[in-house]
Amino acid sequence: MVASLPVALSAEERIRVLEDRCLTLETQLSSVGNSQSDLRAEMRQEIASLRSEIEALAKSMESSNRQINGKLDRLFGARAVVTAAITLLTSILGSGVVHLAVSIGK
Repeated sequence: MVASLPVALSAEERIRVLEDRCLTLETQLSSVGNSQSDLRAEMRQEIASLRSEIEALAKSMESSNRQINGKLDRLFGARAVVTAAITLLTSILGSGVVHLAVSIGK
């Protein structure tokens, strides 16, 4: 398995680091001779492990983004409802004040 990455890295940065490691291993693998089959197998396994970890991180990011977007949609929807309620209340109160002013003026 790969050495653990610093926790402070964002998911995108971790994916980038893992992709760099994977490309480095693939480059090294191409230079390893066929006579070193054990090393080649181990490197292929490490590359597969890195690719799996990259896919898992990408799926996790996508899921998190979907959750955040859903929360933002609900927040903006609630904001629109509150704005509409305030507009309606202001309109009703404004009509009442006009009606009161006309009634007093008579």
